[in-house]
Amino acid sequence: MTPPSLLARRDVLHLLALGALGGLVPMALPATAHPERRRGPHPTPRRDYTADKVLPADQLGGDKELITLFDGIRKIPQVVDGVRCSCGCAELPGFYSLLSCFEGKDAMAKWCAICAGTGALVIRLHGRGRTLEQIREAVDARY
Repeated sequence: MTPPSLLARRDVLHLLALGALGGLVPMALPATAHPERRRGPHPTPRRDYTADKVLPADQLGGDKELITLFDGIRKIPQVVDGVRCSCGCAELPGFYSLLSCFEGKDAMAKWCAICAGTGALVIRLHGRGRTLEQIREAVDARY
């Protein structure tokens, strides 16, 4: 059985493809390979915050895997909003949580392997009935 903190083979292949396209393959490595990556606390999910700003499928260039990923994020905004992104985007103005990586026309998760991989992990673990705290622990262990 695959430990819950590991990405599925399909997810890894997709993320490597995304990384190769964007020149981001090194970002697909665990956080231990990037000691300069700063870790902060996970954010508190915002009350009544919705997925209204998550980029819709028709703006994802027909990429079926991205559409599936963004659709999955759209279903659980209250969970995704309680997880910190580890790629460094959390330091950018306007970013609050991993959910921010999926919002707007320039949604970082369209090309960032860390944002996309973390999102896929959150969706998968939530689907397995994991709590937000368990999901955060798995994200911390992976990234």
